[in-house]
Amino acid sequence: MTHLNNTVTGINMNMNMNLLVSHNDSLLSMYCEGSKDGDGSHLAIKKVDHPAVMDPDVCLCILGSCNGLVCLEIGDDNSIIILWNPCTRETKVLAQPPYHFQDKMFYGFGYDSLAGDYKIMLATEGPSEVMMNVFSLKRNSWRTYEYLADLRTTDQQGCFLKGALHWITSGTITSLDLADEEFKEIVPLPYCGNTDYSFEGVTSALNCLCLYNDPTEDTDFCIWIMKEYGVKKSWTRVIKISSEILAQQVFVEVDELELKVVCILENGEVLMDHEGKVLVSYNTKTRTFRNIIKGKEADEFQATTYLETLVSPVTAAEGGGGANNM
Repeated sequence: MTHLNNTVTGINMNMNMNLLVSHNDSLLSMYCEGSKDGDGSHLAIKKVDHPAVMDPDVCLCILGSCNGLVCLEIGDDNSIIILWNPCTRETKVLAQPPYHFQDKMFYGFGYDSLAGDYKIMLATEGPSEVMMNVFSLKRNSWRTYEYLADLRTTDQQGCFLKGALHWITSGTITSLDLADEEFKEIVPLPYCGNTDYSFEGVTSALNCLCLYNDPTEDTDFCIWIMKEYGVKKSWTRVIKISSEILAQQVFVEVDELELKVVCILENGEVLMDHEGKVLVSYNTKTRTFRNIIKGKEADEFQATTYLETLVSPVTAAEGGGGANNM
């Protein structure tokens, strides 16, 4: 754990953050404060009113968050997409996306600092190509691009960092630069010797690019951090958790584990989502777990981090408000 502490030292990461959790037709805001001594975090949970434009019993999908704004897709067949500030409750309904009835392959939400513009990306599958739909808040319109390349990601929601959205694709991390709206391969995945890791997801914890693997009976659950963006040699493994113990904590067999890292606090505490069923915290100092949410079999939740800001989704179209990476 000394390795993790050394890695975290000097990285500018707020210890206090908010989690937005959609669970059982409710929206919960969790204010998460991590202790500096690593003894654990304090969670203050409160119920948040749904955006005024949606009914509480309508399904929603969290597409991402940036600078205090949360992007939500509401409904199924006749879905709408909104930008919502959970702090001020202000909402903006966006133009109808062109894909409409098509299933999403992957998606993301972030900020183009060059144009001072918030953008949403939704990728859908066409007859023989990937259709990339990009919404510009400034233009208040969508653009559609066709890609013949077979873009397959391991996770759906893109990670916003350094002006780009990131996903794991085959053998590399692919990013979408929000300024030029083009896909790029930024760096290969870390070299792990003879261990055959199946990399599952990427996140922007600790203000650096991080990635984690799919735990198996032969490999533990690990998290790597890229200390220098775009440099393969800077990948460093900082967290390792026994797959067997982790499976016991979320009440499944090892081969049933489906984990997503929601966030990592400055004290090294990790919040993980198992299949939208269990939200679990792992304290890297004490090596202990605690379950924050344990849903019923039919229940599912979604979680994302967000900052409390006064950024307005309405005036943001005019370029107001810079962007953080959450």
